[in-house]
Amino acid sequence: MPLLESTDSRPRSAKRSGLKTVIGYAQPTDIVEAETAVQPGSPVQFFGPRALLIGAVLITSLAAFVRPVTDGDFWWHVRTGQWIWEHGRLPGHDIFTYTAASHTWVDHEYLTEVLMWLVQARSGLSGVSVAFGLLAWSGLLLVAVAARARQQPYVIVGLALALAAVAGYPIWGARPQMITFVLASLELLWLRRFLEGSSRAILWLPAVTMLWSNLHGGWPVGLVFLGVGLVCCLAWWLRDRSPEHLRRACLLAIVAAAAGLTVMINPNGPAVYAYPLQTLTSTAQQGLIAEWQSPDFHMTAVRAFEVMLLLVLAGIAFGKPTLFDVLVVLAGAALALEANRHIALFVSAATPVLVTTWSEIWRRVAPPRILPAAPRRRWLSMVTVAALALTAVGVGLRTADDLQRQPALTRATFPVGAADWLAAHPAAGTRMFNEYAWGGYLAERFYPEPNRRLFVFSEGLLIGDQLLFSYRRVAGLSPGWREVLDQAGVDYVVFEAGSPLDELLRMQPDWRLAYRDATAVIYVRSS
Repeated sequence: MPLLESTDSRPRSAKRSGLKTVIGYAQPTDIVEAETAVQPGSPVQFFGPRALLIGAVLITSLAAFVRPVTDGDFWWHVRTGQWIWEHGRLPGHDIFTYTAASHTWVDHEYLTEVLMWLVQARSGLSGVSVAFGLLAWSGLLLVAVAARARQQPYVIVGLALALAAVAGYPIWGARPQMITFVLASLELLWLRRFLEGSSRAILWLPAVTMLWSNLHGGWPVGLVFLGVGLVCCLAWWLRDRSPEHLRRACLLAIVAAAAGLTVMINPNGPAVYAYPLQTLTSTAQQGLIAEWQSPDFHMTAVRAFEVMLLLVLAGIAFGKPTLFDVLVVLAGAALALEANRHIALFVSAATPVLVTTWSEIWRRVAPPRILPAAPRRRWLSMVTVAALALTAVGVGLRTADDLQRQPALTRATFPVGAADWLAAHPAAGTRMFNEYAWGGYLAERFYPEPNRRLFVFSEGLLIGDQLLFSYRRVAGLSPGWREVLDQAGVDYVVFEAGSPLDELLRMQPDWRLAYRDATAVIYVRSS
């Protein structure tokens, strides 16, 4: 298939036939009948190796998505959601620190925060883990549908989905950005079907972006993918001057314009436009916050992403990708290489391309079948279903065991003991200097106590570059670190045990160690 070939997958006879069409596309009822028709040997009638492999991969991948809460941002998201629920409005300014209390807050994920708090209040942390795990897992299902998994060699499909689940493992969790992963996967599914001429569901995207902008600030990626589709339509139209491609380009332009407007149906109004740009241009966030930095391929956690990236590029080089395949992979790779947090978007964009290109290569190089296919046996279907059921039980038990470790994991990850000590000693200090990653947990524990307000927490744009650089000066013991503490009036420090700051404060005559455990230390300034 030439690179500039359209993704319209209908047979030529169908394109010229008397199918009922609207703007050149088959009616939705025709598509549904074509895709759901029961074919001989399909999984509807027979459960064999395909169902066993793909089903086992999808079920097993649940363990990668449903995990204990370890993200430090979760805690301030939950506390903010509670605040919004109780006050019936969004916080216009920072409510957690004494250093950034005057900073304007554009809370672009307020609706997710409210939902987080409601789930946590009713079902605990385990409920949050399950809810967000299933949400993110549904994104993987959408990716599988976009790849037309039922029509591709099942070995390729199974391996690709397994690799996708592992590649995104550092990102999965109870995080608002899972919303963007799922909605981006949905949009790419719709966009692929639209470019193939089999669906116009993409016309619903403006309604989706309206909801998206109230759930998470990742909505601009939706416009990026729309732009990729528009460029492809225009390129195909310039090649063959097909009125159909021009009509598709016009429809995508209208959808993009409408989506850009519906984003403003949001309590923040036009301010939602500035937020993503400010985040991307923040030098402090790009330089200090790990998830906004480029992936470090020396780290084991991103090795699966590296393998997936190489395999996708090899598939493009040796397969027969469409222009859309190439551009959407390049867009996803550019996002992922810019920031770790965007690896999930690469998974969403690249997995269908990985499946289709390697499936085409497989068909070219696979040896012909020597032995006849095994006859379909009812007992084999029963064995397959039983094996998948056992897999589901095993994954469920393993996941339940992981979720039971939540209290111990929380205590090892966050300063639970130090917070307990502070709660038992309310007179110990008035202005805190805290570890950046612990700010959310401490905010959830102590807000609105005035003596437990934070120096910083992990809403980087709200905190601002200047304050983030001041934090780094102290945490990194750069020249002027003591002046930062003095100017802010800091009289107690909650920080990581064994850190350079811990070692230095231990030798300072005007600071005394008040608490220590394996996770955290508390130093109080001497009078």
